Amino acid sequence: MAFNSTESIIFALNSVLVMRKLLLYVLLLLLPTTTFAGSNTEQLRQKLDKLLAQRNSLINAKYKDIKRLKKYLTANGNAINHLQTYEQLYEEYYVFQFDSAMTYLDKGIQLSRQIKNSYYYNTNVIRKAELLSIGGLYSEAVHEIEQVDTTLLDRPQRFEYYFSLFRIYTYWADFCNDKTYTPTYRERAKNNLKKAMPYCDETDKSYEYYCGEYAVFVLNNHMKARAHYLKAIKQLPSSSRYYAMACFALSGNYGSEGDTEKQEEYLLLSSIGDMENCTMENFALQNLAMYIFEHNKDELDRAQQYIQTALEDARFYNNRLRIIEISSKLPAIVSSYQQTLNQRNKVQMTAIIVISLLLLFLLFAVVYIVKQTKRLSLQQQKLQLNNNQLSNLNTQQKQLNTQLHDLNALLVDTNRKRERLAKLYIDLCAKYIARLKKQQTLVKRKIKANQITELLSQLSSERLSEEDAATFLSRFDKAFLDLYPDFTEELNNLLLPDGKIQNKSNDGLTTEQRIMALIRLGVKESSEIADLLFYSPQTIYNYRSVLKGKAVNKETFEEEVMTLCRVIGKSNTN
Repeated sequence: MAFNSTESIIFALNSVLVMRKLLLYVLLLLLPTTTFAGSNTEQLRQKLDKLLAQRNSLINAKYKDIKRLKKYLTANGNAINHLQTYEQLYEEYYVFQFDSAMTYLDKGIQLSRQIKNSYYYNTNVIRKAELLSIGGLYSEAVHEIEQVDTTLLDRPQRFEYYFSLFRIYTYWADFCNDKTYTPTYRERAKNNLKKAMPYCDETDKSYEYYCGEYAVFVLNNHMKARAHYLKAIKQLPSSSRYYAMACFALSGNYGSEGDTEKQEEYLLLSSIGDMENCTMENFALQNLAMYIFEHNKDELDRAQQYIQTALEDARFYNNRLRIIEISSKLPAIVSSYQQTLNQRNKVQMTAIIVISLLLLFLLFAVVYIVKQTKRLSLQQQKLQLNNNQLSNLNTQQKQLNTQLHDLNALLVDTNRKRERLAKLYIDLCAKYIARLKKQQTLVKRKIKANQITELLSQLSSERLSEEDAATFLSRFDKAFLDLYPDFTEELNNLLLPDGKIQNKSNDGLTTEQRIMALIRLGVKESSEIADLLFYSPQTIYNYRSVLKGKAVNKETFEEEVMTLCRVIGKSNTN
């Protein structure tokens, strides 16, 4: 198609730009919109997503803390110190890994029983009972805690004893979720919470949280409970597990009244707290996923990510009941997410088809308009442009031909060097084969002549082997430097100024250079290098160690040697 006027081209381009803007506008309208909460909620979302991206780093830091604690078990043989360390390890593992937490509780029970320490024995038994309930072993938990003699408990232990029973029966009631057993277990939970609160330390930073639980489960006063939970999160550091638990309780509190914005905000705060503390036994993240699923269908991708993470955490913690619970929720989110994706794809495909038709219409209109313009001017412009392009292409072709010629020359030179290297080693092999044959003939003759002593004397002579070694090394140096002429220079670049190797001869290599040359050729083992250079492996090792000490980058020195002289025969092509 030939065009005849600059004005027509400008008109066509402007029309295309207008259509492009229209296309973008339509696509933006058709894309699903996201419902954003307040700025604070959005900041919390971003913080949570950032923590999810840093998940592995947080877990690794957790393992480092645990590893430091474990060192105390071997450093000190005192039983009380061991019990204290077991307690600390349990605290680290309590909401992190079920099996490991149980391991150190059992260790604490066994050791405290051995030394007859009732305090640590009762403490570990109480905690084991609560941990068993987290794993869904409710009857076992009750059986375990019944072994505790309450008359031997001090006030903090009495609180922990009754509060653990409260949690056990609460978990059991939630698990049953029926009309027969649930009311019974809830009543038992309520009675144990009543017994626990008189022993609760009012100076404890978690005191307000416990009061909130009392207000919910005993008083059934949700407004009073909310006040206690709000006080708790003001007093507790965000790194506290009880901070996350109080936020979770508040999310349910606000959710029961229909305040979804506050419900989401405190679910986010609870999830963030769990992430920061590597709490794998968490409930907030899966509840947040279900909240998004129920209230914000436009963010189902986020809901799927959260529920998947919650499932991974449950598997990591080894909470079988939580895995089953999350697995029952996951299909609904995944299915809805897939439906949403399909719907988005359909809408976007429809938009693309409509816009494509509009573009075709515009194209035909532009063609019709442009056909009416003068052709001569544009043809001249096109001819000049083609001439310029042809000239540029010719120049590029010449440059490419020159580069190809240089590359061919380099390839030919490299092949010649490789042929010389191959011929060198063929000659060496032929020479040593002939020598072996000659030596074999000599051995046979001497043995037949019963000249054993003379034979041993000749074979024991080191002159020939020294001459052979010198010949081999000389030829090796010549062949290697012929193939890699810049090797000695590039090797010195890897060494410190005072460690650079000075060659006594331009045609030969030093022992250090020969060792590095063999490493460059792929011979890495000191024993193999020793065989080739007629040294002991220990001598080779010493040479390598000395060179590493002179290197700029000691840790990666030999790896850098392997990369030297990537362009074979570079010096000959400069």
